[in-house]
This record gives sequence, C-alpha cells and structure tokens, in this order.
Amino acid sequence: MKRIVTLMLAAMLVLGSVAGASAADIKVKGQWDFAFQWLDNTNFKDNDQDSRSEDDFDARQRLRTQIDIIASENLRGVVFFEIGDTIWGRGTQGGALGADSTVVEVKRSYIDWTVPNTDLMVRMGVQGLALPGAVFGSPVLDDDVAALTLTYKFNDMVGLTAFWARPYDNNSGNTANSANDMDELDLFGLVVPVALDGVKITPWAMYGSLGKDVAQGGGNGASWNQAAYGLRPLGSPSSQTFGDESTAWWAGAAFEVSMFSPFTFKLDAMYGSVDSDDIGSFDMDRAGWMVLGAVDYKMDMMTPGIFAWYASGDDDDATNGSERMPYVMPDFGPTTFGFDKPGAPIATDSVVSVSGTGMWGVGVQLANISFVENLKHTLRVVYMQGTNDEDMAAAAVNPAQTDNGIYMTDKDSAWEVNFDHFYKIYENLDLIVEMGYIKADFDEDAWGTDDFSDAWKLGFNLKYSF
Repeated sequence: MKRIVTLMLAAMLVLGSVAGASAADIKVKGQWDFAFQWLDNTNFKDNDQDSRSEDDFDARQRLRTQIDIIASENLRGVVFFEIGDTIWGRGTQGGALGADSTVVEVKRSYIDWTVPNTDLMVRMGVQGLALPGAVFGSPVLDDDVAALTLTYKFNDMVGLTAFWARPYDNNSGNTANSANDMDELDLFGLVVPVALDGVKITPWAMYGSLGKDVAQGGGNGASWNQAAYGLRPLGSPSSQTFGDESTAWWAGAAFEVSMFSPFTFKLDAMYGSVDSDDIGSFDMDRAGWMVLGAVDYKMDMMTPGIFAWYASGDDDDATNGSERMPYVMPDFGPTTFGFDKPGAPIATDSVVSVSGTGMWGVGVQLANISFVENLKHTLRVVYMQGTNDEDMAAAAVNPAQTDNGIYMTDKDSAWEVNFDHFYKIYENLDLIVEMGYIKADFDEDAWGTDDFSDAWKLGFNLKYSF
C-alpha cells in the first residue's frame, strides 16, 4: 500500500509539473553572426607607419537569442540574451584558448500586456526603443534602454505611442554617503503614426531632463562617452556634464510616399536642442537641425535610388555652444562602412559618423541587383562634406573622434564606395560580403597636418537565423 501511495504521489507531481509548464508557450528565435574582416586605416591614419598598430585582420562572432514566454494574447514576457561580440583570440571576450569568460549579456528583458477591456498595450522593462527614421534610421535615438512604453491604436489609420525612458541613473537611492543627487537622465516621448492610402506620416517629439552629475559616479563606460559627445558642445569642460538646470528636446516627422509606385519617396526632418547653464565662460547650449531624403525606383532586377542629407554645423566660436543637432544614441546608416546601416552584419562600421550631424552628403545606389536566384548585389557611391566652420578644427584637435567617427569642417570631404553582396545559402543561412572604401580629404591648413590615409574594408559574414 505504501508503495502504491508513493507511486500515486509521484504521478501527481509529474502531472502537476506538466500542467504548470503548459500555462505558458515558449518560443525561441535568434541569430548567430560570424564576421571575418580585413581593415586598414579606419582612423584615417597610415597604420603602416607604426608597425605596432598594424592589425588588419580579425574574426568575430555574436549570438543573440530571444525567448518569448507567452501566457496569452494579452500577456507575454521577453528576455533577449547576447554573447559577443567575441573576437577570436580575445580572452576577455571568451575567444581565447580555453574560452570560459563571463560574456553573456542581457540585452533586453521586458513584459508586454494589455490593459483589461481596452486596446492599450503596455511594454515595461529593458527594451529596444527607436524614434522614427524613414530614410536611414534614427539620427537621435535607437538603442536598448530601460523604459515604459504605452501604445494605443485609435483605428486603422492613427495610433499613439508614449514612453518614459531612463538611460542613466548613476546612484539610485541618494543615500547619506551619495556624492551626487542630480545623476539621472530621463527621456519622455510621443510618436503619432498616421497611415493613409499610399502615404505614411509619423510626427514625433521627445523631452529630456539632464542631471548635472549624470556623468559622474562611473558605471556608464563607452556608451555614456558616446552619448555625452552627442549632447555636449565640442571642447566643453569635463569636470561636470551640464549646468544645474539642463533640459533637452527634439521634434520631427518621418514621411513615406508609395502611391506613385514603382517610385518610393522618403523624408525625415528634425530639430533638437540642449538648454543648460553655462560652466564658467563656456556656453553649454547645443541646438541644430537635420533633413534627409531618398527616392527609389523599383525594377524587376534592381532598385536604383538617390539619397541626400544636410545637417547644421558649428560656427567659428568654440565657447558659444554648438550648432550641431544633439543626439542620445543613434542608429544612422546611409552606407555600410562609414556609417552604421540598420540591419548590417557585425563587421566594423561607423568610421565616419554615428549620426550624420555636422555634415552633408549625397549618394546614388543600385540596390538588390539580381541576375541569379538567391544572389543580390548593391553598389553605392556617396560624397560627403562637413558643415562645421574650419576654425573649429583647433577645438577638435584631431578629426578622428572616439566612438563617434570623425569631425569634419567645411573644408573637409570624403568619398565612399560600397560594393556589397548577399547570397542565401540555405533558407536560414546567409552569406554577406561587404567591400568598402573611403577616400578622405582633410584640409591641411585647418588641421596642421596632411598625415591622413584612405580607409578600406573587406568582410565575409555568415548569418544563421533560427
């Protein structure tokens, strides 16, 4: 009898665990990316002049895995893990002999739920958040961030998204031993997508509250260095980030017109401003604008297109603030080498700029050229020039700016050529070959040197999607 009771209890436990497991559906998807790339002069200096900096080839990989835990159509949780970028041979990234380094990152972790008896969708947690960008992605914000997002669809034509995001909080709690009390960066935004017949218009606006101590206290690393460069004027004092009372705001609209198919028109227009108290005699304000446009003509075997952008630049005074549009963390990509084209593989990019601010450019491309099944090519040629006054070169010191590309004056220019190839080996396995060349022409009188060289890239990328 005792044995029968034990067996019954064991069966009940098994059935209970099965019932508990079936309360939510689990779905897994992700990508393995591998890149083998040859690079030269990505800082536009001739690395051959110093053998210690000659390191043209590297191999790297990245795994991204998203797990959806779905309770119902009204409730789900998402966790998104990332391993990498892992450069082969790099011990701190788990790529050296023996591997075993701690390299697993939580890229996203959030829940989606619907407010009962409404059409209001709520997303809360660390998530991907992007402002609208019809042409090349967003030059202002497109990254993972802790946020609360509310989305409501009024009808098939009009929706609304509101969000609060906190990119930085260096010392939450403000304890008695706290060194800084104004250490948060908060962003509040509204996006209103309007979809008409053959036309999509998406106005948006974002407001930011900047604590003067947000850069102090550590823990932000390279991500804050890049964001700070996008918010502060060039050459601003580094003793503290902003004045005691600092705010920022952005407003813009994205337009997409497809009613004239096979022609497609895209346009982005935006303005941004940072308003801050001065630090000593240095004006911490920054404000500027940007306009981007593209026209494509879809054909059976290719899609020719032309695109351009213009962004305001700094004037000739390094102490009166900045006339470049501020940004937080952009994902801006007219090209696959000089910029970070959305959807591109993990090979090196953004050597010219992460945002396109302080410069203008115009380009032509033949995209998705296809003469053989499963094989496509894209040829792209772009000319770009700075919009910052040449006298600002003294404040920049070096045109190669860490994490943000190069600082170009109105006397500096560059040509970029991309020849990229995409081959679908299997349904879930793609081969991407990227070939990039940048011919940079920096003004010798502005920078005081002509020690600059051209940059080039050859990358082979394998992407397995599951």
